[in-house]
Amino acid sequence: MKKIEDIEMMEVEDLLKVAEDNSVPVPQGLESRIRETILSQKIAEEEAAPAVSLRTRWITGFAVAAACTVAAVLLHNPVQTELKDTFDDPRLAYAEVEKTFERISMKMSKASEMAYEATSEIGKPASIIRKINRK
Repeated sequence: MKKIEDIEMMEVEDLLKVAEDNSVPVPQGLESRIRETILSQKIAEEEAAPAVSLRTRWITGFAVAAACTVAAVLLHNPVQTELKDTFDDPRLAYAEVEKTFERISMKMSKASEMAYEATSEIGKPASIIRKINRK
């Protein structure tokens, strides 16, 4: 029997010759054990994967459809805006930028909190289903 280090050092052609050699006995039931191992790994991966609710799929689909619609409208009718300076004083312009960023930050914080709450709610049905399947 070869060591793992010896097998790792072999060339591909040598490995193919060994694989084609029918004189080496294969342990009885090896194929069924390999299949059982693969199936159990697939089942474990499916249980570990978070379940996506129908409501989440609908919301995601709606958001994608809305984004595609907005993109199509903007591509079809590009917005023609001419940029112009609206502030004479740079300090006033900077103050307006700070105010805008603060407003964006507040909205993003609120959206982040809502997403976190939704994540915990979405996980509850999945954990209940996992508990039922274990019984």
